[in-house]
Amino acid sequence: MGTSLLHFALLMGLLVVLPCSASSRKDHYRFRNDMPSNPDDEGETHHHDFGGILPVSRCRHNYNERTEAGINRQINLMMYVGYVYHSMAQHFGRCDVALPGFQKFFRQMAQDQREKAETLMNYQNLRGGLVRLQQVTAPSTAEWGSGIEAMEHALELEKTINEAMLELNMVALQHEDVHAATYLQTIFLNPQVEKIFTISQYITNLERVGPGLGEYMFDKLPQN
Repeated sequence: MGTSLLHFALLMGLLVVLPCSASSRKDHYRFRNDMPSNPDDEGETHHHDFGGILPVSRCRHNYNERTEAGINRQINLMMYVGYVYHSMAQHFGRCDVALPGFQKFFRQMAQDQREKAETLMNYQNLRGGLVRLQQVTAPSTAEWGSGIEAMEHALELEKTINEAMLELNMVALQHEDVHAATYLQTIFLNPQVEKIFTISQYITNLERVGPGLGEYMFDKLPQN
């Protein structure tokens, strides 16, 4: 009879301890409860390490994994565009092209893209995300033609960046991340619209002055 009572007491003790242990393990990752759990969700970023899942950053709050993954893609896009602008700058610095104003302009455009990518990396850390750098694709060519042809290509690149940033902004809004949406609009979207307008003006002026001497004179303008 005494042995039966002892076994019953041990069983009751295990029933009390096990739920507490399970609750403790669950609470350790409670900050993931508002994030997508389906591995097929678009843009989901899993924080894995050799020892398993990394603990969620202490400062992370209301930061969806789709927003985190979108920012990493935007960083990669900006690095690629900066890479292309570097190629353009070197094209116009060649002795058989000799348009130093265009070279200076595209070198500055490349630097702007690097700085924007760095800004997004800092924001990723600020929100408790993980910066995942990806391979940067090389430009498809090293020949960029005339000044107006290069400007037209630059306009398309800037529109591509703007479109990607708009999509990222919508992802943040879908997950009610007001901070990310406001930050993206203020720091990136508003200046991006102005840049698209400015490059469009340059293209109009290049069309007006024409190739040859006109392009050479445009190259000497202060903005270059």
